[in-house]
Amino acid sequence: MSDMSNGPIPIILDTDGGVDDAMAIIMALNAPQLDLKAITVVAGNIEVEQAAYNVLRVLSIAQPNSPPLVAKGCERPLVRPPFNAAGIHGADGLGELHRFKDAGDTARYPHLPLTPSSQNAIDVLLEAARTYGETLTIITLGPLTNIATAIQRDAETMQRVGQIVTMGGAVTVPGNISAAAEFNFFVDPDAAQVVMESGIPVVLVGLDVAMKAPLPRQAVEDNLRRQPTQVAQFIADCTEIYMAFYRDNEGFHGCYVHDPLAVGIMIDRGLAQTERVHLVVETEGRFTTGMSLADRRDRRDEAGNPPNVEVCLDVDTERFWPMFDELLWQPLGNH
Repeated sequence: MSDMSNGPIPIILDTDGGVDDAMAIIMALNAPQLDLKAITVVAGNIEVEQAAYNVLRVLSIAQPNSPPLVAKGCERPLVRPPFNAAGIHGADGLGELHRFKDAGDTARYPHLPLTPSSQNAIDVLLEAARTYGETLTIITLGPLTNIATAIQRDAETMQRVGQIVTMGGAVTVPGNISAAAEFNFFVDPDAAQVVMESGIPVVLVGLDVAMKAPLPRQAVEDNLRRQPTQVAQFIADCTEIYMAFYRDNEGFHGCYVHDPLAVGIMIDRGLAQTERVHLVVETEGRFTTGMSLADRRDRRDEAGNPPNVEVCLDVDTERFWPMFDELLWQPLGNH
């Protein structure tokens, strides 16, 4: 487990406001090992304004005692045009919550009169790096545009960060948005490559492990019946379209918990089997844009290309699921 001898670990979550992001945020809020200082928001699953609103929606449902700062960041990738996943996560990025009604035909999720901080996400990241230094972990759940922008603005300050745990990439398995690439790296491969070569310690939680953690629809519905909390209802609602996508396209009625797994591995590194490798991200490929290419040869060049990333290649799901259940479904605001 994470070392709590000096108290909870300060973290920043960088998110693009999708469905599995919502579950990851709730887990991080409820984990006693983590002190969630801020949530920075980036365009990815959905455009950045909607993504920030989605984060505020999650916080309104989770109701933590000390809500973290929410700050908007980059509206588009470093170089490329925007590309989103509204077809998978719903038009609002969060399962189209406007569809749901309660008794008397009242909206279950009425409009929130909330706005994010006036601070920019890049400023928040740099300020956190200066304040917390090597004790800070940044967990990224979306494209790496915010992190790369902060590095480009002030690399020396960002290099004080203890580690970046990134949900992204696919090293030994196929991509999910193309044959070669995982979605987050595909959306902004240029940013991913900036982060990989930044000198900041990176732990890569990619499709190699995410595809080994399927959450069945039945488990979500069973849990809602057992403990019909506001959080359980929200999880059931926001995952409906997301899980239907997998049912219709992959024959599995459920979803993969990419982002929650990144939070879980941050809390308990022993969940994952890892390998240190030199990894680059393809930024110019005709067919391979966003591909995460790890040098796993026996005769790798560790002098010229030293390992820069710790890649998660396997995960102990028997240890992960009890953590997931405890941190997601239990009533929040206890920490």
